[in-house]
Amino acid sequence: MKETDKNILIIEDEYSIAMDMEMRLQKMGYNVVAIATAYKDALSSLLEEEIDLVLLDINLNSDKSGIDIAEIINSKFKLPIVFVTAYTDTKTFTDALSVDPMGYITKPFKDADLHHNIQLALKKFEALNSAEKPEEVKIENNNIFVKDKGVLRQINIDDIHWVEAIDNYTLLHTANKKLIVNAFLKDVLSKLGNDFIRIHRSHAVAINKISSVEDNSVYVCKTMLIVSQSYKQDFLKRLNIL
Repeated sequence: MKETDKNILIIEDEYSIAMDMEMRLQKMGYNVVAIATAYKDALSSLLEEEIDLVLLDINLNSDKSGIDIAEIINSKFKLPIVFVTAYTDTKTFTDALSVDPMGYITKPFKDADLHHNIQLALKKFEALNSAEKPEEVKIENNNIFVKDKGVLRQINIDDIHWVEAIDNYTLLHTANKKLIVNAFLKDVLSKLGNDFIRIHRSHAVAINKISSVEDNSVYVCKTMLIVSQSYKQDFLKRLNIL
């Protein structure tokens, strides 16, 4: 696979600019999976598409700004963001920094600026997510044994609230800790059993830890997670609804 062969979502309210960006990206070898001009379209694409990076305009003609959307992407989708903006003032730049983007491009930009920012963002994001070495695990009966500094420590599966895919690893969320497993999400779920259900390509939840379900959101204790449309029907079938 080429280094540039990545899926990119463009969130830009000026469609002519978005189309120009798409053409440039395609010439570089990137895949533009969707163009969103407002928050609603962006959320739909984030839920349904396989995305590696988001190019995001800061000032959108929408009910939510690019900063607002970036906060949602950071908390719910864990994707690298590169801001694209015509604004060069200090306030806009400071606001952008508050949501930890992986890149920042000012319009008008050259192809090299776009390409270099994307490549740097992907590298930085990969390094950030692989900074902590995954622990080795063994799963037996109703327990997970996590190898921590040469010692196998036992975690009860009932203590796991939800699980999250991060590249080739899986993050286990309990009430008071997170554990990184060196395995794909689908492989971990095959061992955790039927008490867990997939709600998104990157998330699965313990059914007995769900506190409420609202539209396309599920609450696991106080954590809100997105239910993808592609998983929603199977998810609702698994719930004991009166």
